Amino acid sequence: MFIKYLTNLLTLKTLQTRISYLLLVLILFLGLSLRFNNLFIWPRQGATFDEYAWTWQGISLIKNHVPTSWSPHPQYKNFKDVIYQKTHFRMVTPFLEHPPVFGLVAGSFAILNGVQGIYDLHFYDIRPLAVVLGFLSLVFLFLLVKEIYDTKTALIASLLYATIPTIAIGSRIVQNENFFIPFWLLALFFTAKFLKTNKNIYRNLAGIICGLLILAKIPWVAGALSIVIILLVLKKYKDIYKFLLIVAPIALLYLVYGFYFDKELFVSLWKLQLNRYDLVFNSIYALFQKPYLVDRFYTDGWIYFGWFSMILLFLKDFKKNLIVIAAFLAYFLIFLSGIPDEAGHGWYRYPFYPFLIISTAIFLKDHFLKNWLLTFFFLVFVGTSLFQLTWATVFGFSYLIFRISIIGWSISLLPLFISKKPVIKLATFMSLFWLGSFILMNIWSVFLYNEQ
Repeated sequence: MFIKYLTNLLTLKTLQTRISYLLLVLILFLGLSLRFNNLFIWPRQGATFDEYAWTWQGISLIKNHVPTSWSPHPQYKNFKDVIYQKTHFRMVTPFLEHPPVFGLVAGSFAILNGVQGIYDLHFYDIRPLAVVLGFLSLVFLFLLVKEIYDTKTALIASLLYATIPTIAIGSRIVQNENFFIPFWLLALFFTAKFLKTNKNIYRNLAGIICGLLILAKIPWVAGALSIVIILLVLKKYKDIYKFLLIVAPIALLYLVYGFYFDKELFVSLWKLQLNRYDLVFNSIYALFQKPYLVDRFYTDGWIYFGWFSMILLFLKDFKKNLIVIAAFLAYFLIFLSGIPDEAGHGWYRYPFYPFLIISTAIFLKDHFLKNWLLTFFFLVFVGTSLFQLTWATVFGFSYLIFRISIIGWSISLLPLFISKKPVIKLATFMSLFWLGSFILMNIWSVFLYNEQ
């Protein structure tokens, strides 16, 4: 009898695991499909020419052994005005305002894709790299959340990250932020493994990744800072020292790189970076007042509700949520202190999104259908934006649809006043119906997105 019970238990566990992995595969396929959809159309060519800047930096380093790219900054004296693809670029040499790692990744991808030189580059040669990075973000997000929480939360977070329109569309551009996200998630995953197993290899791998990320872009010091915060809270002071002993020497290679090519130019660019243009006391409010996707506004209720979910997470078990909170806090501090309120630079917000989505997944697991007032506000915040992105885009605004939706969402409030089973069942059914509809509307929003 015991052996039969144990066999049934193991079979059930295996079946649950298989179902979980099948769901993950479907989510990954869905995420890839949404990112590939209109990959070479939206965001349009020129939504950000940073896609060229990073790639040119890498191609020139590989081909000519000196970084060349475009830059508007007057600190560069060696420049040439070029018209390429009907666009003016101020080409500078050596291009030193950013470290080289992401440029080398983008440049290598372009060369492997058949690009011969910097003036042989088209954005369709490099956009697939963004999809690869987006796929890695989905995989590493799942692994991180599963390691910290459980498979159910990981699947919810992955489904949201795969389908939320701001994230799916933003994942199509070749930007440094889209490189930072997957490898930061991987470093946090290794950190979580280190905390569980106490195996130094995981801490050291996290250190190597964080050091290399700083060599991709200086603000990616947020990756190392997040892990330092985690270890500091847990009073692992020796591990902080050992971690930084790996990160610091790698990061300092940027000084060697800059001094090698042009010390004076490098120092003058650093002075510019430390006194960033468009940075003012209230720059932080741009996160809420100016919902840029790339260079245009795109109001997405999932992102706004993610901020609310993050606040809720701060009020819960701090140590259980330490990794997510520390990562969010680290990037928030970097964003607050050094990232300007530049028009049309929506990608600066992207590193927040994995953690806003994780907090939303936790909300759905812990509060949805359990706290009816919060359930109602979730339906309103997410639902109103999705109707605007879908129904209003295709059919225009409808007072009837708007008011029917409000009535539908308000059913979730009924258990607050009538605690009978039929009412609770109705509220549960309607809330789940809306949640499922929101996922479908996410997909619809991505298919509808255009910049005309």
